[in-house]
Amino acid sequence: METLAQPGESRFFRHVWRFNALAIAGAAVGVILLSVYAAVSLFGEATRSRRVTQVVNVGEQENISDEFSMGSAVPIAGSPYVRVPLYRGQSYPGSYYPKRSDQNVVNYLFLNTSTNQSKWLLERVGQLIVESQILFNRVKATPEDARTGVGVLYVVIDRDTNGDNRLSERDAVSLAAGAIDGTNYRKLVENIEQLFSVQQIADDRVLVLYQKNQQTYSELYGVPSMERLSQATVPKVDLK
Repeated sequence: METLAQPGESRFFRHVWRFNALAIAGAAVGVILLSVYAAVSLFGEATRSRRVTQVVNVGEQENISDEFSMGSAVPIAGSPYVRVPLYRGQSYPGSYYPKRSDQNVVNYLFLNTSTNQSKWLLERVGQLIVESQILFNRVKATPEDARTGVGVLYVVIDRDTNGDNRLSERDAVSLAAGAIDGTNYRKLVENIEQLFSVQQIADDRVLVLYQKNQQTYSELYGVPSMERLSQATVPKVDLK
């Protein structure tokens, strides 16, 4: 004998079925929206430019856009000169997404604020200056000490030594020196594999520690002439 559903029970089950249908529809819409959001996010991530620093593309490469801009003028203490960095920015295609390299210093403009005459440190922009350091007439003892700039040291990458058509930290570097007016630029050491330290350790001395041809060297240079005073190899240590 069949049991007939009461009117109240029928209304209850209809509400349950209706709720289930709405819940399933809502879940389906949610899954669709999440899928669309994930696809848009992945597309945006794939096409967004990646920003890198200290990388300059060289050689004959297509689809590279160059932009040059000048930075802020930095006074050189005790002199009428200011130094202004020239930045080179590049946009270029990557393996999976476009890339952009910003704030790459490729040259310096030296300007005499007394005469308003200026001079570029280098004649071209085909190098990457990864570091620079002002040399002074004496080492600073207290924050209030007044000093005079007597020279500038540069760490420069000007050759693609690993053959990847880029100037980057993977290439060998050169240590160079110049006067505070941008003249007398000259290389002190070339083909450095690793530059460990460059520091003015006394009023008249600069210490340089670097690795070249798998050998570590220490060198002392005179200030302000930056003539090499001595060179020595650093003894190897057993790392086992």
